Amino acid sequence: MHLQLLFWMLLLAVYSTIATAVTQAIVFPEWDWGDEITTVLGVSIGVLLVFRNRSAYDRWWEARTLWGQLINESRNLAVKAAAFAEVDSDDRKAFAELLATFPQALRMHLRGQRDPLPNLEALFPEISDVQHRPGFISLQIFKFMNKWNRNNDLFTSIRILERQANGLLDVCGGCERIRNTPMVPSYRYMAWSSVILYCLVSPWPLGINHGWFAIPIDLLAGGFLLGMEMVAEAIEEPFGTDYDDLPLERYCGVIESFVRETLG
Repeated sequence: MHLQLLFWMLLLAVYSTIATAVTQAIVFPEWDWGDEITTVLGVSIGVLLVFRNRSAYDRWWEARTLWGQLINESRNLAVKAAAFAEVDSDDRKAFAELLATFPQALRMHLRGQRDPLPNLEALFPEISDVQHRPGFISLQIFKFMNKWNRNNDLFTSIRILERQANGLLDVCGGCERIRNTPMVPSYRYMAWSSVILYCLVSPWPLGINHGWFAIPIDLLAGGFLLGMEMVAEAIEEPFGTDYDDLPLERYCGVIESFVRETLG
C-alpha cells in the first residue's frame, strides 16, 4: 500500500506542477469562488470516504471478532475434553491434532491455499482429497464426541462439548461470508472516481489563486484523500498476507500451543 500511495503522490505532484506552470504562464482571470468550490468538493469527498472506511473497518473488525471467538471456542473445547472425556491416548492425540489443525486449515481455506497438513494426513489420509478441509475436521471432531458418548467415556452430557464444537463451523461460515461478499463494486468505483476527479480539478483553481503555493496544498489534500481510499481497500479484505491484514499465523499458533499443552 505504501508504494502504491507513493506512486500516486508522485503522479499528483507532476500533474499539479504542470497545471500550476500553465496557470502561471497564461494569464487567467482570478476565480473568486475557486477556493470555496475546491474546499466544498474536498469535504464532500472526505465524508464519502469516511463512510467507505467505516464499512471496510467493520469487515476487518468482524473478522477479528470471529477469530477471537475461534480462539475461545478451541480453548474451551480442549479444556472440557481434557476434563470430561476419559479416553485412551490414541483418541486424545487424534482429537488434539484435529483441534490444533482446524485453524490452520481455515486459514489456508480463506486464502485459497492448499498446503499439506502432514500430522493430520498421517491420521486421516483421506483429507488430502477433501475440498473443504475445515468441514472435514469438524466432522471428525463430532465423530469422536459421538464415539465417546456411546461408549460412556464422557463424565457429563455431550451437550457440554457440542456448543464449542458447533462454534468452529460457525466461525468458518462467518469468515466465508466476509470473504465471498466483497464491497459493492459501484461503491468502490464511486469513491475512486471522486478522488481522481478532485485530483484532476483542484490544481487549476488553486494555481490561479495561489500560484506555486498550490502544489503543497494540492499534495496535502489529494494525498489525504488517496490515503483514505487505499486504507479502505487494504482492510476490506482481512484474510490476506498484507501488512494491515489479520495475523492469522499468530492466532493459529496461540490455539495450537494451548491445545497441545492442555491435551498433552
